[in-house]
Formats: sequence, C-alpha cells, structure tokens
Amino acid sequence: MIRHLMTKLGGTTGAIALCAAGVVGVAVPQPAYASDWGCEVVLCLATPGSPTKYAECVPPITKLWNALAIGGSFPTCTGVGIKTKRAKHGYDLTVTKADGGTSRYALDTRYQTVTQQ
Repeated sequence: MIRHLMTKLGGTTGAIALCAAGVVGVAVPQPAYASDWGCEVVLCLATPGSPTKYAECVPPITKLWNALAIGGSFPTCTGVGIKTKRAKHGYDLTVTKADGGTSRYALDTRYQTVTQQ
C-alpha cells in the first residue's frame, strides 16, 4: 500500500506528502474512548469534582458502586495498572498510566464518594 502510494506520488514529493500526512494525523486532537467498563471507570474517576459529573459516567460508576456493594472485584483496564487495597470503608485505589504516572483515590462505599489523594 505504501509502496503503491509512493510510486503514484513520485519520489521525494511522495515521501514529503506521506510524512506531512503522518504529522497531521498525529497532531490532530482525538477524543478519548474507553473500550471497556474498567477503562470507563478509570476515566470517570479521574474527572475533577465528581466521577458522575458527566452523564456518560453515571452508568459505569453506578455499576461500580453496585459491584463493590456485593463484594465484587474492581474492574481492570488494558494498558493501565489498577491496584486496589481494601480500606476501612471502601477501597484505596492506585492507577498507574502507560507513561508511568500514578494517581491515587479513596473510594468510600458507604457514601459513594471518591477523593483524590
């Protein structure tokens, strides 16, 4: 495919056009999408203020509270490390991102609150 495109566009001009297209493709901001429930939960927990601030976060966070209330496990998210530790009234959560950065949260299952630490 690339070889055909390079032949079609011709030598140096084609190479420059292909590089420019690649830079534009990477530079254009893209919306973040969560591919599964665990990733949705992580994105919503990272929302400043309340994890249910946005309507799209209400279903995954409600599902999280319901799962934790019945003793279920915390969901996982591909590409993000999630470590949970049982706390007195909920969970302490550490999220490690792909770039190595971490965020810590305290989830209180009694009042269904999330506090960033």
